[in-house]
Amino acid sequence: MCMHLTCTNMDPEIIDDALEECRKAGIKNILALRGDPPADMDDVLDGHGEDAMDQDTVKFVYAVDLVKYIKDKYGNEFCVGVAGYPEGHFDLSGEYDQDPVRDLEYLKKKIDAGADFVITQLFYDVDKFIEFEQMFNDQISKEIPLFPGLMPINSYLLFNRAAKLSHASIPQRILDRFPPEIQYDDDAVKSVGVEILIEIIEEIFKKTEGRIKCFHFYTLNLEKAIAQIVS
Repeated sequence: MCMHLTCTNMDPEIIDDALEECRKAGIKNILALRGDPPADMDDVLDGHGEDAMDQDTVKFVYAVDLVKYIKDKYGNEFCVGVAGYPEGHFDLSGEYDQDPVRDLEYLKKKIDAGADFVITQLFYDVDKFIEFEQMFNDQISKEIPLFPGLMPINSYLLFNRAAKLSHASIPQRILDRFPPEIQYDDDAVKSVGVEILIEIIEEIFKKTEGRIKCFHFYTLNLEKAIAQIVS
């Protein structure tokens, strides 16, 4: 089990309360995320920016702040994960284009702060993940686990919406698997979606020569497709 914990503009007491609840429940894995900033923080946030732990008014601005806080206060009691972006993090301000190479700098800061593993944003383009994995190995670490984040395709509308929200590209060869006559048939879409996810997993395993053998599923509480993929 892995607790997703966001931190932007969060009071440390709230973070401590959440971690204490994790202790009680026996949860040891924490995914440290920035989360969406409030609208009035636009003047504070500048792209990924720098560490904000020394500011009096804002204790947590970025995920790296949360990683440092957990590791400084709790040591290795929790296994802390962070997000990675195979296609680059989307900048809400529009100042920067998505650039996975630039994002590696910030991912490295999170690893240096003590992060134990990385889960990627959802993607459907295997080649972009393979490029990201190679850069990660070459520039950051060959030892830190990198888990591909995959979202099963349960409906055509949800599939497209999720990809747009996360700014993940969808290869044309995958879109072609959903002709208009099945796009509103959720059972047919789910069946094709299961096949696509299985192919993506097998392709990643083959192209990484077995280095990547663990995967994270974004389930959205829809477990049937996951069960089919796993089986």
